[in-house]
Amino acid sequence: MNYPVELNFKKIALAKQATLTESNGNSIAYARQKILKLKEELEVFEDKTKTKRVCTIKANKVIDFSAAYHFYTENEQLFGSIQRKGLRSLWKATYLLNEASGNQYATIQEEKPFAKVVDALLGELPFVGLVCNYIFNPSYIVRSEDGTELFRLTKVPSFWGALFKIDKLADVTPDEEIRCMMSLLMMIFLEKSRG
Repeated sequence: MNYPVELNFKKIALAKQATLTESNGNSIAYARQKILKLKEELEVFEDKTKTKRVCTIKANKVIDFSAAYHFYTENEQLFGSIQRKGLRSLWKATYLLNEASGNQYATIQEEKPFAKVVDALLGELPFVGLVCNYIFNPSYIVRSEDGTELFRLTKVPSFWGALFKIDKLADVTPDEEIRCMMSLLMMIFLEKSRG
C-alpha cells in the first residue's frame, strides 16, 4: 500500500460508510455498516462498486460495551478481531487486536483523549463545531506487543471533520497490514458511534 492512506468517513448517510484510499488515489476498501441488524455487521468491499468483498466484520454479541468484532474472508474464514478494552476505554480509547487464533498481537490506543472529548462535545454545534473540527484532532497509535509503533491514525484538520490519515511507522507482514487496516476502520466506526 502507498502511504499515507486516507480514511474518509461519510457523515451524512442512512448507513455509516467509509472509504480507504492510497496516497496515489487507488481504492483499498469501501465499508458500509448493515442497518437493522441485532449484531453489528460491517461489509468491506474493494471499492464502491461492491463487486469484490474484502471481508465482513461481525460483532460477537448483540449490544455490549466490550464486544469483539471478528474479521471474516469472503468464504467465512476468520483472520482476526478487534475488541474494546472495557471500562478503561471511557476516557482513553483502547482496543486489543487479535490474530485468528485469539492471540493478541497489537493494541490501538488514543493519544490525545482531551481532543476527542472537546471534538465530541462541541464538534456538532453550528459554527462552533466548524472551528472545533479544525482545531481538535484526535489521534490513535497502533503498537505491537513489544511496543513497536506500527501505524498512526490522525484526524485531518477540516471544517467537516470526516477525514483521517493513516501513516505506516514500521514494517509489517501483509497479513498484519490488512488486519491493522480493518481494525482501524472498525475502530473509527465504533468511535464515531461514541461521539
